[in-house]
Amino acid sequence: MKRLKKFVMNQSLKLIALDTNVFIYYFESDETFGKNAKLIFDQLTANKLRGVTNITALAELLSSPKLNKRAVKETKNLFLSVPNLEIYQVDENIAIESAQIRRKYGFRLLDAIQLATAQLAKAHVFISNDERLKKFKPLKVLLITEA
Repeated sequence: MKRLKKFVMNQSLKLIALDTNVFIYYFESDETFGKNAKLIFDQLTANKLRGVTNITALAELLSSPKLNKRAVKETKNLFLSVPNLEIYQVDENIAIESAQIRRKYGFRLLDAIQLATAQLAKAHVFISNDERLKKFKPLKVLLITEA
């Protein structure tokens, strides 16, 4: 957590990109990763960080079969109300960039979309819990588990 905290508290770090799993850990107060996710969301709420993600994160969040109608609505509202979070749509630029990323690295489409979004938004770091994404060299990928 020290490494994550160092990045999140870094004054020169202004814009972070968030993978869907970070939202899941925070919204569900995950026992293992929730504390690290809370650190990130606390900084967003305190206006010390700005975040970006892609609208596809909402699709991933709402696709869990364990969500009932009420939980779907609550999750959607939580996601859309995160302070200092810009949610990008998949546009032509993101589509083209994500296709290039997918061809080069072989990532799943949704991962490539998130990385393309982060890159085009000029994020300083992409925070995830997917070790495979560390192969993406154009952008610093930080795992939420890194200490």
